[in-house]
Amino acid sequence: MSVPRNCLAVAAAVLVIACPSRPVARAQSSPDAVVKAGFVYNFAKFAEWPAGALSDSQVTLCLVGGDPMAAVSNLLEGKPLHGRTLTVRRNVRGDEIKGCGIVYLTDIDERRQNDALRVLRNLPVLTIGDAEGFAEAGGMIGLVASDDRIQFEVNIDVSQRAGLKIHSQLLKLARSVKGRVP
Repeated sequence: MSVPRNCLAVAAAVLVIACPSRPVARAQSSPDAVVKAGFVYNFAKFAEWPAGALSDSQVTLCLVGGDPMAAVSNLLEGKPLHGRTLTVRRNVRGDEIKGCGIVYLTDIDERRQNDALRVLRNLPVLTIGDAEGFAEAGGMIGLVASDDRIQFEVNIDVSQRAGLKIHSQLLKLARSVKGRVP
């Protein structure tokens, strides 16, 4: 039985909305931002970091650039993730991103995106972005708007060089996978 690609998005959005860790003003959340937050959370659930790459108690999600998830990032704050607690930091700049377990780059210019990806190259940090061609530019997972839905692309070569494993269940749902799948 084949699972439609948009099922992950729907399941992610339902999971994030149905299980908030703290109250949030949903009226301020755009449906697109809720879906993206669900994607980010589920990407992290289907990623595996090398031993010692994360702290024993938390995984830090850093938002770089604009913050379209501002209204829903509180939904992600405190969520359980791989036996740890997810914490969210906004407007992270420069070398601060090296201390993150997940970096979501959004609404930034190409130069700033490339600078951030250069800083994170080969570090065990899951990089997610929504700029056109993000995965091709050296990011691990790129969100892509297509036909009024959000899909994603995975650059498996970049994740492998950083020591991160992306589980096959996630790769099956990707619109495309760049690189050689192990």
